[in-house]
Amino acid sequence: MAETKVDCSPKRARFFCTAGRGLERFVTEEVTRKASAVDVEAMSGKVFFTAEPDMYRLRQIKSGERLFLLLRKEPPLSVPKGKGNALSMLRETMVGESKVWISALDLWQNLQETVQHMNDVQNDQIKASKRKLENDSALYTSKLCKKEHGAGEVCILDEHTSDKFLTQSENQCFFNDEQTNNIPPKTLFSAKSMFTFRVSCRCTGAIAKLFTAQELGRVIGKALVRQFGWKPDLRKPILEVFVHINDLYSVVGFPIMRQPLANRAYIQSTGLRSTTAWAMVTLAEISAKTIVLDPMCGVGTILLEAAKEWPHVHFLGMDINASQLKNAVDNVKAAGVEGSVEFLKGSVLDLPILSESIDVVISDIPFGKKFASSKNMKELLPEILCEMERVVRIGGIIVLLLSQSLHHHLKAHFQFKDVKNGSTARTENDLLQKDKNEMASNKKDIVMKTDYFESLVPIEAHPVSLGVTEAIIFKCKKLSNP
Repeated sequence: MAETKVDCSPKRARFFCTAGRGLERFVTEEVTRKASAVDVEAMSGKVFFTAEPDMYRLRQIKSGERLFLLLRKEPPLSVPKGKGNALSMLRETMVGESKVWISALDLWQNLQETVQHMNDVQNDQIKASKRKLENDSALYTSKLCKKEHGAGEVCILDEHTSDKFLTQSENQCFFNDEQTNNIPPKTLFSAKSMFTFRVSCRCTGAIAKLFTAQELGRVIGKALVRQFGWKPDLRKPILEVFVHINDLYSVVGFPIMRQPLANRAYIQSTGLRSTTAWAMVTLAEISAKTIVLDPMCGVGTILLEAAKEWPHVHFLGMDINASQLKNAVDNVKAAGVEGSVEFLKGSVLDLPILSESIDVVISDIPFGKKFASSKNMKELLPEILCEMERVVRIGGIIVLLLSQSLHHHLKAHFQFKDVKNGSTARTENDLLQKDKNEMASNKKDIVMKTDYFESLVPIEAHPVSLGVTEAIIFKCKKLSNP
């Protein structure tokens, strides 16, 4: 792997975006489409790309976690013998020439000015939305309800220097607004007495067996103090220097925004990770005049992500929990998309929705960890799918987020339409012997009979990480009536 030379010219720059495991393909598609990125390179947990330093476009990346300006990207390091020699090599490799830092920091400062302006505009919009939320008590009713159900129930709407180079979490980033605002433009990095920084270091793979992240962060931090005269500040630095060394690459970069891309200012009550929700909606083939249903919407994260991208589409959210629906309504109003989204209280097991009236069903199937159910979710899954199958029109899409356990259960015990043979077939071939053994040893927890969904065809499945939990985004399409 050749060393990446970072182009920090005003016309284009090299960036990278961190991504949750399994979401790299979604970030790759977004940066290409939204930022006209080139030289896109996806690796585990990161996507590197070259694009114009246009924050109005870069900020639209919805599937990424954090956005960085790339300073250096090196191939895997070959560490010499001897701890002293190894640390010296790491310091020289990761810090390098001063002019590279100065050029990158100048561009970083320009980006900060744009981000600050965008934040000011966004804060004004949020304040206006809050005032509207307090004054607006409008209710929503659904036009898609079954006649026999009526309109449905509606939801209302200074220590020693070396001690300061401790490794910080990758999800933390602090910029001292008071310090930066008091420094005249273009003099930020020449004002050494006022410029503060910290090193956030991650160390995995073979290198982690030799050094801790704290050791590496301390070495790089001391080198920057000697080279530039900057002052370390662990709590509220002006600049965070992000370093990640592993078996694939060694990276140095600067976070561009205080808050991660994944943090949505318009979400008041949090639920499903917004990046995962975005990945789901991008698979749903939403277009103009589409009617989208989330029958277990919770606080409405999936609908919010979709409505912000497709404001002229009709979205309907349902949930049996009135408290969750109230939070969903507040979220939608705060996001300013209340004209596109309506809510209805109801059960996914008996949807008060006309048959074949929905174009897309998209939902996070509960894992059973946060909200308990009187029934095992494996027992409820066939009933849930049957209702979804009923309300979706022919040609419609169903996108579900399933736990790995539920997805395994789906593959093992349910049969879907085989497009090639025109008959019903399992999503995989015959059950593996391991599956049979599991069925025999867990008869109480597993539905033994096979359920058929002859109108549904599996399209794709994507493993994604939800932090401590692994999940699957599963997509299928309705090709005929049951």
